[in-house]
Amino acid sequence: MASRKVYLEPAWKLHVGYHLRELVPYPPEGYQFLVNKDTTEGMFHRISQWGFSYKLMSVMHHLAPLNLLKSYLERFLKKAPEGIDLTFSLNHMIFRKEPWIIETDAVWDGIGPNARYFKKYKKIVERTFASEYCKKILCFSEFSQKTLLSFMDCSQFEAKIDIMPRAVHSKEFTKKTDDKKVILLFVGSANLSGEFEMRGGKEVLEAFSILSRKYKNLELVIRSDISPWIRRKYREHLALPNLKLIDQLLPFTALEQIYQSADIFLFPGHYDNWLIVLEAMSYELPVIATDIYAASERVVDGKTGLLVKPSEGVPYYEDGIPLLNMTSRFQKAIQQVDPRVVTDLVNKISILIENEAMRREMGKAGRWEIEHGKCSIKKRNEVLKRVFDEAIS
Repeated sequence: MASRKVYLEPAWKLHVGYHLRELVPYPPEGYQFLVNKDTTEGMFHRISQWGFSYKLMSVMHHLAPLNLLKSYLERFLKKAPEGIDLTFSLNHMIFRKEPWIIETDAVWDGIGPNARYFKKYKKIVERTFASEYCKKILCFSEFSQKTLLSFMDCSQFEAKIDIMPRAVHSKEFTKKTDDKKVILLFVGSANLSGEFEMRGGKEVLEAFSILSRKYKNLELVIRSDISPWIRRKYREHLALPNLKLIDQLLPFTALEQIYQSADIFLFPGHYDNWLIVLEAMSYELPVIATDIYAASERVVDGKTGLLVKPSEGVPYYEDGIPLLNMTSRFQKAIQQVDPRVVTDLVNKISILIENEAMRREMGKAGRWEIEHGKCSIKKRNEVLKRVFDEAIS
């Protein structure tokens, strides 16, 4: 029996790390994913590699509800390839008269990260989700599901809402560690430049400066682009002899070797980056992350890693709406490093530095979740197959 075809339609561009590496090669049984790398998506891919791309996107989303406008335009300018059975929307709405499902993380995905536009246009999203063409709404986490139910009138489409935890493939390797030193790892985005601050890079530098004076066997590896002004401000931190900075993108095989040689993964970020955390867990690394949004659903405090309390000075919510991290108020707030967060980060890292058995057990627990637990490809595909079967039937 021939595989049924599911067309992946991204909001802006396919995510290199997830859609192309973790979804397309691993479809549920009986299905295959089709992608259409047209010139529009290619343009967005090129823009995302610019150093100022994150700030550019922030400004553009402030000026207009870009996600919503793009969906309206594509109603007339774009169509799914011939012969497909279903369109799988990646974080945006489909206005064409065809069966489709959507994966969504933030409640504002269909409109754009601006509270004013969300309040003004959310009725459009509600009507679109309630239409006969929208077959299913897949939330990445319980947090995403609760947020959707809280901030939208879901009475006409609540039965369509389901949870599909994201997943990464398991890795075939044997964990090896250097008993003489402990290696901390911080990884920036390969998908969008300019995210060093968003991922908590400054907090990592300040915490490491303190820790390296106490622990002589400590090393920090940073794989990330860093803006010129941060390089100037933290030039003494970056010049530490036990800090290795890799500011260019690496082939995946080279990055994989870095993951395998590390002992602790750091992500004290100001948003919930599920992919980098799951990737670190797949390499048997305990994760230290900020306790915001759905982070605790992946990094179980005391089991697969440790959680750091978020800064009280950063507006992680606007009018109760989460994940609006492109607002100017948010961007201004993360320019300042909260000393309490740095202290908490130092304390949590110290616990794992001093307890090798604990970090190894946490690393194994995280790897188990990727290979067999809710973050496994198998569990994700069980959800996708059921959803695809129901949508097509």
